[in-house]
Amino acid sequence: MKAALVVAALLASLSACAASDTGVVTGGIEPCAAIGYPGEPHYAAGTVTVLTGQLRERSIGPGSWVEVLPTTVVAHEQVGVNAIFSFVLKPGDYVVEAHFPPPATVVPWIKVTVYAGQTLHADITNECK
Repeated sequence: MKAALVVAALLASLSACAASDTGVVTGGIEPCAAIGYPGEPHYAAGTVTVLTGQLRERSIGPGSWVEVLPTTVVAHEQVGVNAIFSFVLKPGDYVVEAHFPPPATVVPWIKVTVYAGQTLHADITNECK
């Protein structure tokens, strides 16, 4: 019995250490609507994908640049209407993007920096306004 209690205490302390080595990002997907209406959901449904890394810029001609998103996916989650996404991530730079259900083609995104032991609330903004 004592051994089981010692193991349980050890596991609890290890999980607390691991938790302090990560941060949390939460938020929602703002609906893609040019004009809001009364009773509109606060958050839209969709798939949220987390990409690790920073944005880069790529030249597409003299004086013209486009932003290039990182490509390594570290997490994704389906969220329903008025639901919040939540990801536990290692400290670092990320891009969080939303994919709306078809036929929508817009893919809004935000960049975030995760710090150990902190929770960041960051909504994915409406790119349709």
